[in-house]
Amino acid sequence: MGGTVCNSASSYFEAMRTVMAKVDAAAVDRYADTLFKAWKDRRRVFVFGNGGSASTASHHVCDYVKTAMVPGQPRLLAFSLVDNVGLTTAIGNDLSYEETFSFPLESVAQRGDVAVAISCSGNSPNVVRAAGWAIGNGLTLVGLTGFKGGRLGELSNIHIHVPSDNYGVIEDLHLSIGHIATQMLFGRVKGEKPR
Repeated sequence: MGGTVCNSASSYFEAMRTVMAKVDAAAVDRYADTLFKAWKDRRRVFVFGNGGSASTASHHVCDYVKTAMVPGQPRLLAFSLVDNVGLTTAIGNDLSYEETFSFPLESVAQRGDVAVAISCSGNSPNVVRAAGWAIGNGLTLVGLTGFKGGRLGELSNIHIHVPSDNYGVIEDLHLSIGHIATQMLFGRVKGEKPR
C-alpha cells in the first residue's frame, strides 16, 4: 500500500479532519454548478476512474441519476465509463489499457458534455488520456485528485484536490464530494419549474 497508513480509528479520523479542512469548498460548489448546468442544458456527464476510484465513479452516477431525482423533472444524463466490463476488457486486451476511458468517451461524448475524472495520483495513464481528449474536444473536465494532483489536476477546468497521500482518506473524501454535489443538484432541480 502506498502513502501513509493510520494505526487507529482516532488517527484516521484526525487525518480526515485535517485534510477535509484543506479541500477547496468553492471548487466543489463549482462542480455542483456544472452538474446543474448539464441538467438544464440536457448535456451528458461521464464519470470514470480505476480501482477504488472506479467504484466511486459508479457511486457518483448512481446518486446523480437516482438520489438527485425530482419527480416530474427530467433526470441528469449521467453515465459511468467503468460499468461495461465487456467493453472495458475488450479495449484493454485488443487495443491498450490506456484507451479504456478515451475510447468510449470518443464514441459517445459531444462538445458541451462533462467528463469527471477520478484519480488519487492524478497520473493514471488511462484517466489522463481520456482527460486530454475531453479538454481537446470541448468538454468541461472536472478532476478529483489526491497526492499532488498530478497531470489530471493540471488539465482540469475544475480541480478538486484532496491534499493527502492516504488512499483511504482521499477516496473517502472523493465519495463525500459526490454526496455533496448530489444534494446540491437535488436542491437546485427541486427549485425549478416542472418541465
